[in-house]
Amino acid sequence: MAAYGAAISLRDTIQTILQSSRITLAPPSPQILQPAYDAMVDLQKALLKLDETSCSKIRTKVNALDERIKEAVWEFEDLLESHVYQQILPQLEGHYSFSVDLLSLRQSVDCFIQRVAVMEAEFDTELLNMPEEEGEPLSSRIDFHGIDSNMVGLSQEFENLRDYLLHKMEGKYFEITGMAGVGKTTFAKKLFDDPSLKSHFELRVWVKVGRKCECNEILRCILAQVDRDQKLTQGDEDGDKKLVGLLEERLKDKKCFIVLDDVWKWDAQVMDNLSQDNVRILITSRENLEECQIGCTLRLLNEEESKKLLGKKVFGEDGFPPHLDELGEKIAKKCEGLPLMIVIVAEFLSKEETTKEYWTEVTERQHNSVFVDAYDNIAELSTEGFLESFGKQILGDILDGETFDYLLRECLAHLASRYHLILLNLTLHSWFSKQMCRVHSCWQHFCKKEATRIKFLHVLQSYDDVVKDQRRLCAHCISLFSFEEVCENIKNDCASNVRSLLCVGPYHEYAMPIHVMDFKLLKVLETGSVRFYHFPLEIFKLICLKYLCLTCNKDIPVSISNLFHLQFLIIYPHMKIKKHGALSCMPVEVWDMQELRYVNVWGKDLPTPDSSIAALDRLFGLYGVSAKSCTREILKRIPYLKTLEIVVELHPSDEDDDRNTLSNLGYISEELRYLEMIHYIVTYPDIKREFMVPLSMFPSSLRRLDLRGLGCPWKHMNDIGSMLPNLVHLALNGYAFRGPEWNIESGSFLKLEGVEIEDTDLVRWRAQRGSLLSLNLLSIRHCYKLQQLNWTRDPSMVATAIELVECNPLAVASAMQLKPEYMFQIRSHSSF
Repeated sequence: MAAYGAAISLRDTIQTILQSSRITLAPPSPQILQPAYDAMVDLQKALLKLDETSCSKIRTKVNALDERIKEAVWEFEDLLESHVYQQILPQLEGHYSFSVDLLSLRQSVDCFIQRVAVMEAEFDTELLNMPEEEGEPLSSRIDFHGIDSNMVGLSQEFENLRDYLLHKMEGKYFEITGMAGVGKTTFAKKLFDDPSLKSHFELRVWVKVGRKCECNEILRCILAQVDRDQKLTQGDEDGDKKLVGLLEERLKDKKCFIVLDDVWKWDAQVMDNLSQDNVRILITSRENLEECQIGCTLRLLNEEESKKLLGKKVFGEDGFPPHLDELGEKIAKKCEGLPLMIVIVAEFLSKEETTKEYWTEVTERQHNSVFVDAYDNIAELSTEGFLESFGKQILGDILDGETFDYLLRECLAHLASRYHLILLNLTLHSWFSKQMCRVHSCWQHFCKKEATRIKFLHVLQSYDDVVKDQRRLCAHCISLFSFEEVCENIKNDCASNVRSLLCVGPYHEYAMPIHVMDFKLLKVLETGSVRFYHFPLEIFKLICLKYLCLTCNKDIPVSISNLFHLQFLIIYPHMKIKKHGALSCMPVEVWDMQELRYVNVWGKDLPTPDSSIAALDRLFGLYGVSAKSCTREILKRIPYLKTLEIVVELHPSDEDDDRNTLSNLGYISEELRYLEMIHYIVTYPDIKREFMVPLSMFPSSLRRLDLRGLGCPWKHMNDIGSMLPNLVHLALNGYAFRGPEWNIESGSFLKLEGVEIEDTDLVRWRAQRGSLLSLNLLSIRHCYKLQQLNWTRDPSMVATAIELVECNPLAVASAMQLKPEYMFQIRSHSSF
């Protein structure tokens, strides 16, 4: 639904123009533009009706109309933003607010609204008249004999689910979920063929459901397999109620195992009538279904399992011959653990010569035809709809606790856990389970092709890529911009319409000619991987910019305030070196940037505002500043801040009086009532020096705390913890605290779920009964003096994983002595 995304974009663009504090619209401009906004709201509602239609409908005409609507919306958005840009640009120098007159656009707005209304009515008509795709013959739905049940890996998952099915338990629905191609059908077939299940269930039934399969058809397929006298017929002669009655009669006093494979949409109403005591129903689906109380989400294969499967599919049970073993391992690794990908790659490899030269080419070439063809052969994902932009009122979102970070995680979790479209692990910081958020390479390939086709986003692959009319450009190889052909193509074919430029390749220390392109309507510029020697002045003419990320060591010019729509400002230093004693602040004009929500500018503080009414009410994240940014005068101007990172740089020449700046930190809990996360980092710490922070800097609203390099005594940590009843995650790194023992008192840290301790001189870690009631991860790393862990706790507490990485062997032995009934899981790693 590209049109839906286009409607959201135009709606937000119009809203930005209408509500901007720095744009003055000459009458009757607001009245001219408001109907277009209303039209986009109505269009969104109309387009969402597609989600309510059956997945078995043929959408060819609807998709074509969606494309036409998208082009019309984009065309008007380009016209509107170009008009506003051309009027504001001459006023940039020396002006705080800008006058814009939209009178000349009245006719264009009226024509656009009429055009959209006509296409919206046509869309409604096409939705009502979408034809149904033809269903499969019922005989093919019960034909399971060609399905391979020969599975590699996942043996523990298989045994667990088999045990659930064999033993009498509450609930009759069981589910196998996972991304497309992960092997759900194979897993289900292995269960179906398992000898213990065969002997346990008198009757076994297999039904391939798919996108189009009515409940009546499912019941007929089941009945035909449990009653040999029942003829399998296509049609509606018998109603669901009659079929259920017949099934109940046939299943009476008989144990039955039913597999419903590839379920797209589930209606449990009829199936619920079947007896629960003797029927077990196993469902495979890409979605997590609410009716299924017990299930298994299939993981990707690990590297060893991937290699075994590839070798087996190409060469049989013996696996790879010796001369191809290492190359086979590399090819299997490129499949990223997806069984279907491995099987298809194996099919292509089997058709070619098994020479070392050919396999080396497959391994080394980035876009080898084996992988490209395999990507194209994997079933395409059907994802419909776009996630809405985050809230109309960011202030309201903040007060409700729904920050950008929270909403982003929620959206990612929804795509990962319900639809299995991305690989996601955003759990607490376990050393053994790294955080991950990515799309599998085969789906990346599909998404890139589809995004290029609909001109949503194009990933540059070579200097001769066609970029005509593309609206977003991404480059993983930044050096592509050194090609004159690339720059000329972009200038001529899409620069005037590009909304996003993403440079996300490896860090490049030398400047690329990105700034010479005429991206006048650019909204997102991600160039953190490129070093700029100076701030390109052209950037400060990009008044539509909402996101800016780059790397530069120079001071930020005052013209940054020209970017009055900017929401995210991220400026990385090329080298974290600055002259001792030098004051480095952002320009005071930053207080004019009312839309700022996230600022990450290492080593540059917020200045004290000139105006008594200056405030950044929408700012929720501030990173890389020193204690100088924490004066009461500054903090009260950013009252809704959620995350604060303070960086303290110690120098050998520092006087004791220099620590007086810490008195500013006492205002944090008074002024920042909604703060949830504090990072307090002392760079280059002196481990002989205590660096105390005032307890009044920690508001009770805090949920995450990251402290590094303070050198405080452990008693101070208990004092801090007593003030933080809502703390969920605690990270103490780089001699954040110092001393041989941390004794956690009863009643402390009751909501804490994860603790990370790294690089300390800790010898004994003790937790008294009644503390850490919710802790599920204790990760201790590089604590070479640690010898003893002692935790007195109630057996009813949550299970806890204890990680010991590069620690004293005595600490590992001590952890192993903790009472097993307390449900400890001990993991350790040492390179010695």
